[in-house]
Amino acid sequence: MKKDDIIIDEMRSLAPYFLTLGGIYLVVTAGLCCAFGGDISLPLGAVYGTVLSAANFFCLGKSAERAVKRPTEKSAQTYMNIMYCVRYMGLFALLTAAAFIPFINLIASVIPLFFVRIAITVREIIKERQERSEKKEE
Repeated sequence: MKKDDIIIDEMRSLAPYFLTLGGIYLVVTAGLCCAFGGDISLPLGAVYGTVLSAANFFCLGKSAERAVKRPTEKSAQTYMNIMYCVRYMGLFALLTAAAFIPFINLIASVIPLFFVRIAITVREIIKERQERSEKKEE
């Protein structure tokens, strides 16, 4: 792995937000597990979905890095479209498998797929507020 790997840097910058969301979600699903008689499928679904979400984001980043190295814009766009389909077919297959595995809750697995977008939004809001407060101090 290269030291200046952009996707790894991006994942590191998102990690605190993503892990905080995942941790809160895991606590909530564990609480629901206890409240509804020990249905362990909720927290297992949360963990499964969180892993899928992180893997999907990593694959997206790697696809984008490879697309930028393509010789033409058209080939980069075609590559990204193909990888988009491959990633979502893979997600569909893994979520379909979760639907048939009795100890993983499908709905609890789908919710973490939104965590990356939420983490990016929260990070940008915090960054914007920090920049504003720094400008006020000057």
